[in-house]
Amino acid sequence: MADLQPTFSGPVVKLMMYPPPPAKGGISVTNEDLHCLNDGEFLNDVIIDFYLKYLVLEKLKKEDAQRIHVFSSFFYKRLNQRERRNGADTTSLPIQKRKHNRVKTWTRHVDLFQKDFIFVPINESAHWYLAVICFPGLEGPVFEKNPLYLDPTLASGSTAEPQSEENIPEHCRPLSPDADGLDGELHRISVCYGSGKGDDDTYTFSDDQSSCQDECSEDGALFEDAAASNLSSLASKPTICKQPCILIMDSLRGPTRSNVVKTLREYLEVEWEVRKASQRSFGKEVMRGSSPRVPQQDNFSDCGVYILQYVESFFENPIPSFDLPVNLSEWFPQLRMKTKRKEIKELILKIQAQQDLDRKESDLVEAPPTSPEEPEIEETSGSSAQLPNLPVSP
Repeated sequence: MADLQPTFSGPVVKLMMYPPPPAKGGISVTNEDLHCLNDGEFLNDVIIDFYLKYLVLEKLKKEDAQRIHVFSSFFYKRLNQRERRNGADTTSLPIQKRKHNRVKTWTRHVDLFQKDFIFVPINESAHWYLAVICFPGLEGPVFEKNPLYLDPTLASGSTAEPQSEENIPEHCRPLSPDADGLDGELHRISVCYGSGKGDDDTYTFSDDQSSCQDECSEDGALFEDAAASNLSSLASKPTICKQPCILIMDSLRGPTRSNVVKTLREYLEVEWEVRKASQRSFGKEVMRGSSPRVPQQDNFSDCGVYILQYVESFFENPIPSFDLPVNLSEWFPQLRMKTKRKEIKELILKIQAQQDLDRKESDLVEAPPTSPEEPEIEETSGSSAQLPNLPVSP
């Protein structure tokens, strides 16, 4: 849950800026924000945005970071905010375009359709959850060779030839290597879990278009059969799937969030029209919605911490295949969440200490001579002055 009435009291003091200048887009973190990381407190937007930015800048290789985009926690709030009755004269525009106009400048320097994953942190009714838009540039499913596939015929000693592409069913063949600028190789983030447990076979809550009752009854009816499907590991699949979809990751199982998926689909349609100057549908037949089974919080204050862990696990333990539905219930151990707040708090204090040290050393370097007896640089023996090696911020 997000906080409704902050419990912090006292003067607000800025602790640090991340990333520090001269980098752009720095987030200022204060002692009030740090207070949100105490047990039982609710994470605010500053902590959410800071840690997501930290994950992208520090945990991903540059080539992987270029494949993803993380929206600010204010993006969806701005996109979906209620309109003023006496607002600007844009009433003639469809609601989808009016919504898009509110955030049209947010993507001035980024083409979302060149990204593989777009992360949208959402806060509604005082609760944090996460939407992940996957492969928005694709027009449909793409099937690629599974690097972990173990051919049972070869494993048993048979010399059978691998299946040629001509024998692969049409719907399982990869698209043209140049389609949407995506090559035919597996992308780094999409490679696989280290464990290879094949949890993606397990039934879970399915497409967002289903009613809550239908999803719950389907999930309950198939739950026992789902356990058996876990026996089939990812290594038994000759191909893995990438497809356009919107995953809703929520640490408190509740409504289907079909309205959120619909809003994001409509946003993508207008964004495509504005950027590409053409029409393209992102309806449910193209961009499926799904609610993966993810680890659940066991209290009422950790929803923000969980969405941060969802993103971190997305980077650390990538989803191997996007055959829907996806089961991520064992994505990370619950014990991991017991120390998450402390880890983030210690990270902020570490960055603060480093930036304080950097400023002190920078001030010493730039300080003028304290005594006229000190020799001028020009009077030294010709060697150029060297700045000390300043510590690099973590």
